[in-house]
Amino acid sequence: MIVHRLRLQTIRLHYTLRKISPRPQWRHYSSFAPPAAHQGSTTTSFVARATSQLDQIAPKIEIRADQIEVLEGPKEFYETLKQKIRAANNRIYISTLYIGKTQHELISTIHEALAKAPDLKVSILTDALRGTREDPEPSCASLLASLLTDFPDQVEVRMYHTPNLTGLRKRFIPKRINEGWGLQHIKLYGIDNEVILSGANLSSDYFTNRQDRYHVFSSKR
Repeated sequence: MIVHRLRLQTIRLHYTLRKISPRPQWRHYSSFAPPAAHQGSTTTSFVARATSQLDQIAPKIEIRADQIEVLEGPKEFYETLKQKIRAANNRIYISTLYIGKTQHELISTIHEALAKAPDLKVSILTDALRGTREDPEPSCASLLASLLTDFPDQVEVRMYHTPNLTGLRKRFIPKRINEGWGLQHIKLYGIDNEVILSGANLSSDYFTNRQDRYHVFSSKR
């Protein structure tokens, strides 16, 4: 009886959405193609229409294909990242789960860029739980502290802490396990007018033998 009612509610909801949903207007630069002709799958048709409508209102920046570069592997990713940091003039913004506690070369590269360009601003976002997992031993947090000490007016470091871990849970759940309550997982590396989108964190395995995806977008917009 419960299953029958759920199915009936689903059918009614789908019928209502079909009546009120406007026919999508496809733009030439949309990232999605119009849905294929009806082949009996109402679920696919509904998802296609919903996705199209979200595409209509989602913020976007249009760029040409020649403004996108795909990097092949972890070593190229690391060398490209360091090269672009060294050449930075205005801004560096980094979002990652964590920076490996032994990544002194990467921190030194950022340090050199800051010393060379007094107007350069660096913003770094990591996760608070993962970034302090090893505390009071060396950690991501202690590694970044040197940049704040040496360049207090040029560097901003923020560590996201999930609101789901508070009170007694925060007090008694051990480290590493507490990360199951939520992490900041965005991997985005921006330097001046370029952005590298990836799934790679900034640690040794991601710079040597752990394959991921790396797309470099260049635009002044």
